[in-house]
Amino acid sequence: MSHPRFAILLGLLLASPAPAAFLENERLDQPPGKPASEDVFARSPGMRILFGSYETTQVNVDAAGRNIVGDAANEPSIAVNPLNPQNIVIGWRQFNTVTSNFRQGGWAYTFDGGGSWTFPGVLTPGTFRSDPSLDVDASGTFFYESLKQNFRMDVFRSTNGGVSWSAPVPAFGGDKNWLAVDRSGGTGDGFLYGIWQLGGACCGNNVLTRSVDHGLGFQPPVPVPLLPTFGTMAVGPDGEVYASGVDGTGSTNGFVVARSTNDPDPLIPPSFHGDLVSLGGTMGFGGGPNPGGLTGQANVFVNTGQGLRRGEAYLLSSVVPGQTTLQPPDPMNVHVARREVETAAWTPPVKVNDDTVNPWLNWQWMAAGSVAPNGRIDAVWLDTRNGAGNMNIAQLFYAYSWDGGDTWSPNVAVTPSFDSSVGYPNQAKMGDYMTIVSGPAVGDVAFAATFNGEEDVYHVRVFPDCNGNGISDITDLADPSVFDCNANHVPDDCETAPVCLGAGDVAGELTLGKAAGGDLLLQWDGSCAGGDDDYAVYEGTLGSFGSRVPVSCTTGGGTSRVLTPATGDTYYLVVPSHADREGSYGRDSTGSERAPAAGACLPQVVLHCGA
Repeated sequence: MSHPRFAILLGLLLASPAPAAFLENERLDQPPGKPASEDVFARSPGMRILFGSYETTQVNVDAAGRNIVGDAANEPSIAVNPLNPQNIVIGWRQFNTVTSNFRQGGWAYTFDGGGSWTFPGVLTPGTFRSDPSLDVDASGTFFYESLKQNFRMDVFRSTNGGVSWSAPVPAFGGDKNWLAVDRSGGTGDGFLYGIWQLGGACCGNNVLTRSVDHGLGFQPPVPVPLLPTFGTMAVGPDGEVYASGVDGTGSTNGFVVARSTNDPDPLIPPSFHGDLVSLGGTMGFGGGPNPGGLTGQANVFVNTGQGLRRGEAYLLSSVVPGQTTLQPPDPMNVHVARREVETAAWTPPVKVNDDTVNPWLNWQWMAAGSVAPNGRIDAVWLDTRNGAGNMNIAQLFYAYSWDGGDTWSPNVAVTPSFDSSVGYPNQAKMGDYMTIVSGPAVGDVAFAATFNGEEDVYHVRVFPDCNGNGISDITDLADPSVFDCNANHVPDDCETAPVCLGAGDVAGELTLGKAAGGDLLLQWDGSCAGGDDDYAVYEGTLGSFGSRVPVSCTTGGGTSRVLTPATGDTYYLVVPSHADREGSYGRDSTGSERAPAAGACLPQVVLHCGA
């Protein structure tokens, strides 16, 4: 289904492409200017944009929800409370006036999933701060890592959902820092990891520090092979630590990922192994639509769910394509590679964006990625494919994958267009990154855009939505009346004649015994079909097979059930299920399949085992 598209563009000025510039380290190069917020009349409506299925909301607004005219905000980092996904915190580089490069640590929080935001101000007002990186531990404590003008990091803690923060804790540091928190539930749960590049670094090649006391203090830094630069970090399901970027040693210009090789132990420093990873291109530094910054950093993320892909790591980035078979010459694409758990090898890169190649016109830049606990990978990026050849006219685009990044959904625009060349705060860039956190049904995105003619920070929730109803397909499929009989995570109503997988029948015996209190205990062997993951239990009157009715439409995958016996002579029947379809009710004396119950739990598709 196509959706109407419109753009809210206030006072935009199209600019010709700026010449490429060298990417510079952070520096304190201007004194603070007069904050734009002091002019109480310098206000405009806060931006809230509904575009197709997605609603984008401005984050850096005043107490009345209005835009502060004359300030700027970019380079946002987002964290979502695992105990309450409606509680989200975003930090960013806050420029109180676009007349000065002086920037501070801005932040905002929400308790309604991004419907409204509170922007209290900045951390330690008057202190130059940059490169914000936020994360959260398993108990819902948020952490904000911030780079100061002396290239040293502070880490702040918030135990009230981002409403307020602790005093800063020194955490060593250097430029282009990143933070990751262990939420594995293992021995390293609650450990914090911080990494940085060599530029302005405190401690030579020792570029990673760790906190084992929930951010109250940080251990001396340790070396990381290949010095990953301009990238994110992640912690896997067993507490393994990943750091991504480009090769900071200068020996190659390729992407790298370092992975810890020892189990988390507060008394033993982490050690690492580094891999060169092919993404079919190189990272973009300056020029193009973001003259003074990156056109996309490296993003590493790990599947921490309980499915078959648990422990898989992914590396995703916007890349300047090399001479590969992926595509002809093109200024920038989004590529992803996967680290296999069993072999520890990285797969060849896969292209995420699906635009028709228009050489040196279409930019897919500043990509970010994340993986949900159910295995869905979300990717977002800024895309100029609808910009009529202007590299500064972009939209936020979204795609997702259910098969470990091998294939991707059709790309969808999430926002109207905006001009990335306006609103610069005396600095010709929109920052170096945006961020996303993926939950079971949605991904929460923090990004910078210029919908109102200024650089501001926005939040949007992205999700698969095959029918355009503004609700995630995952939420739709939680409704018992919505089916997915081919188990592809797409509601059947969105597909033409889906090929249903079906379910088998119970192998072996069904036994009946006594349970406590006079109840009955039913036990059975599993299904003959290995994919069957649940069972329905039916009850009927002996001698009347058609009288059966469901007493339980699910056992949660278990192969036993305790039931209160019915009065009279009764029989019980167990039917496997898989992918919203029931399997066999057994065969009659002629060998024919018995018909399903009139009030069956699910439609029936029988998978004949061994056929």
